Amino acid sequence: MAATLRHFSRLRSKNSELLLLDGGTGEELFRRGVPDDRQIWSATAVVNANYHVILKDVHKSFINAGSQAITTNSYGVVPGVGFSVGSIAKYVATAGRLAREAVTESAIHGGQSALVLGSLPPLLESYRPDKVMNHSEGVQVYSVFVKALTPFVDCFLAETISSVEEASQAVEAVGLANESQIPILVSFTLNSAGLIRSGESAVDGVPRIIEFAKEKNVQCT
Repeated sequence: MAATLRHFSRLRSKNSELLLLDGGTGEELFRRGVPDDRQIWSATAVVNANYHVILKDVHKSFINAGSQAITTNSYGVVPGVGFSVGSIAKYVATAGRLAREAVTESAIHGGQSALVLGSLPPLLESYRPDKVMNHSEGVQVYSVFVKALTPFVDCFLAETISSVEEASQAVEAVGLANESQIPILVSFTLNSAGLIRSGESAVDGVPRIIEFAKEKNVQCT
């Protein structure tokens, strides 16, 4: 976690600081021959062990290209496409393990160090603030993600989030299920007017979720 906190401190030091993330893992998997399943999308590379090597190679390619962080390929492992809670726990842990192995193997062969970000995706559907679980159910499912990813990640990433409510579910789950106190990044998706897709102002929403995280004893950026 020390490396993550160093990055957080650097990013907060001035607006010009950057954290270079990875690219589109799903599209790169498809380009390398993983079947393009329109239901579970890139989760095919986690569910089917035949594609685990390809997934790790994609992670390592991003590291070799200069990414300072890679993201677990758990975005598609959600109840919205039919995964049960048990399956989520199993396959999200697999995604975390494969990402960590990729970082370790890259370092062994002289590659740069990279953070592993644990993906906490929209649980029902992306870009749809009207399709968000109720608060308690969402927190329960995100807690499954957090517990499965904790052994492998440096930081959690709530990504493609469409509302402050959706973000608060992920943040609360990190506070409840994260004994290691791993921090979380929250990434909102905006509409063409520059608002969070729920219609909330990002200028107002960001400090709200940071304050909520403080209340839950969670480090959030």
